[in-house]
Amino acid sequence: MLYREKVIKGLEETEIMLSQAVDRGGGMSVIGAFKCLNSVTDTIALLKEQEPKSVLSNRVCESDQCRYVRKGFCPKCHQEVEWLLNRSYCGFCGQAVKWDDN
Repeated sequence: MLYREKVIKGLEETEIMLSQAVDRGGGMSVIGAFKCLNSVTDTIALLKEQEPKSVLSNRVCESDQCRYVRKGFCPKCHQEVEWLLNRSYCGFCGQAVKWDDN
C-alpha cells in the first residue's frame, strides 16, 4: 500500500475511533489513543514532505535565447529544474519547489 493511501486509511480509522469515543462520553482505550496518535504523526510527516523546498543553486541562464530563464536543482532528487511559467514542482520526482526572489 502506498504511504499516502496508508495515511488516508489511518485518518479514516482515527475519525471512527474518535467519534466512537465521543459517543461513549470520552472513554478511549490506550491502544485506540495510540493508533490515533500514530495516524496524526504520519499525516504531519506526509504534509511536511509536501511543503515546497527552495531550489538549489538558483541561477539565471546566460544565453541570449534564455535570458530570463532561471535554472536550479531539485532539493530532493538533484535533477535540473527550470523556472518556466513559475513552475512550482520538479518534473522528475514531483517535489514542490519554491524560487527565491533574489
